[in-house]
Amino acid sequence: MTDPHDLTPAERRAFGSLPREAEPPRDLEDRTVAFLQARGLLAVPLRPVAGARRWHPMWLVGSIAASLALFASGIAVGQYIGLRSSSATIAAAVGLSGSMAEQTRQVQRTGSDYVAALTALLARADTSSARDRQSATQAALDALGAAAQEVTRFAPNDPLAAAVLRGLADRQRAARPQEASRTVVWY
Repeated sequence: MTDPHDLTPAERRAFGSLPREAEPPRDLEDRTVAFLQARGLLAVPLRPVAGARRWHPMWLVGSIAASLALFASGIAVGQYIGLRSSSATIAAAVGLSGSMAEQTRQVQRTGSDYVAALTALLARADTSSARDRQSATQAALDALGAAAQEVTRFAPNDPLAAAVLRGLADRQRAARPQEASRTVVWY
């Protein structure tokens, strides 16, 4: 193709007078479709059978029932997968997964956090009310008791965990109000 500036003024006018768009013949689409169908390149559309009902009421009811069943099963599967993945996430966050060494390090970190929390409570004990100190002490002893209980499950013959549990049980017994008792002598 030549540069448009190489055209003569007469050629430019001739090009300028040409129509910008040409309308195709109206039956071009129909002829193209018929030609492609005759060659087997385009599928022949199916025509509905005359007199046939389009939607049978039972088809409609079955379709609705199938849709509801699919929806309900989708919810159930989503709940199952979500619960399973959230349990795994919680287990990983708490440190319930991994090797024995990783879990041992998690116990050490948790114990250090427990001691740090008790130290922070002790620092505030001077400015707190007696009720707050009693509540903090009870929370610390409950956590200690739960930890000692788990240690006895892990190592049943450990004398230190058993002593902690005995000491906590004695403390609870001593805290209970004494009931009046009568001495009965039998002969």
